[in-house]
Amino acid sequence: MKKILLTSLCAFCLTLCFAVAQEQKVPVRTPEEEAMKQTEMLQRELSLSDAQRDSIYNIHLRYAKLRRISNTRQEALERMNTMTSEILAQLDTLQRSQFLSKQMPTHSRSSMPRMNQSTK
Repeated sequence: MKKILLTSLCAFCLTLCFAVAQEQKVPVRTPEEEAMKQTEMLQRELSLSDAQRDSIYNIHLRYAKLRRISNTRQEALERMNTMTSEILAQLDTLQRSQFLSKQMPTHSRSSMPRMNQSTK
């Protein structure tokens, strides 16, 4: 009887925890705030020049606005690949390798856009 009561109590507590966790609201950022946050992160990690920072901010801003319009999985993948290619084109060789090493844990190498020889 004690085991049944204890099991029921644990199940109730877990259900309550999941319900509370799902109710937490994620702050909604404007495209400008998203672009600034992403650019600041790259600024810290890659030591971007002012020109690189401005260019990458504009790239992030453009894609943050596009994300608001449509967000199907296929379109999101295409946008990410295109955005990554544009960002890579703004980076020097060392920054590019640092950027890619940060991206690899979350993206497989096969899904990363390939740089053609003219942009390297």
